[in-house]
Amino acid sequence: MTSPDSPPLVSPSPCPAPPPSLPSSPVPSSPAPSSSSLPPPPSLPPTGEVMVLALGRKKQRVLIALSILPNLFLAFLLSSDPLITLSSPHHCHLLGPLPSPEVLNASLPWEKGGRPGESGGLSHCKQYLNGSQSAVVECEAGWDYNVTEGLRNNIVTEWDLVCGQYWLVPVEEVCFILGILTGCLGLGYAADRLGRSKTLLASLTLSVVFGVLVCVAPSPPIFIVMRFCLAAASAGVYLILYITRLELCEPSLRLLVTMLAGLMTVAGELLLLAVALGCQSWRGLLGAGAAPLTLFLTYGIPGVFPESPRWLLLSERSADMSSFTERRNSNRDLRDDESFT
Repeated sequence: MTSPDSPPLVSPSPCPAPPPSLPSSPVPSSPAPSSSSLPPPPSLPPTGEVMVLALGRKKQRVLIALSILPNLFLAFLLSSDPLITLSSPHHCHLLGPLPSPEVLNASLPWEKGGRPGESGGLSHCKQYLNGSQSAVVECEAGWDYNVTEGLRNNIVTEWDLVCGQYWLVPVEEVCFILGILTGCLGLGYAADRLGRSKTLLASLTLSVVFGVLVCVAPSPPIFIVMRFCLAAASAGVYLILYITRLELCEPSLRLLVTMLAGLMTVAGELLLLAVALGCQSWRGLLGAGAAPLTLFLTYGIPGVFPESPRWLLLSERSADMSSFTERRNSNRDLRDDESFT
């Protein structure tokens, strides 16, 4: 109950009514776009893996096998230097029949060992004058070689590169190493600029040509020059095949393919020893390595050994970058760097 003097209770005011909403303008419903009217999806730039897989698995394996097979014969040219320059035990040539040990002891002076503990032996480069032990002279009639291993005939035994002429052997070895370095740098750069296939064919041709010239070299200076050129060409072939082999397979297969190529090179080195035992001549040994390379000139036939897909992709990007750079230099004021990028 409420007293008469208390103010009357006031009921709470109701919530205000929401304002009337404005009529919305009708939006015409657009028809659903048809599949024919949709723009085509943007074409993605090709990658190396896409271009390699576009060859097909069978074609890819065939090309990898073709890039591995030449290593069998390149080992003949790149690993034959120790057999060609091997110096066998030798002494001055003595007139008459095969001398006995007693004749050798009476005709050749005794030399002490050059190192402590070495007993020494008969001289390799000197002999007694006229069989008398009064005077010692250099070898007059050449040298006799006691070949017990390797080739029966190499450049040392054929041109008597011993004693005073032995300095030509390390010169040939250094020139051979410099030839390999020159071929890797020069032909490797050419492969990046001109393409793998063209440079490979040029290197194979040079290897065959200089391989023949080395086999018919009449003197040590000509042999050293031809050997330098042969080392450069052979190293170029080996390097280009190595690069092409890696560019023809996915990253997951590169280790396996590289191991197979290395095993093929080892097989070539083992076969080199067998051929050396069979031919017994350094000219035949180098000829056995250079002659089979003529078969690989068939890689130049269209479709047999195509250009590396990754190099094609790289060369086109390089061309585009060059063209854009020229346009940027000619029209530098027409656009800023951000729009060009």
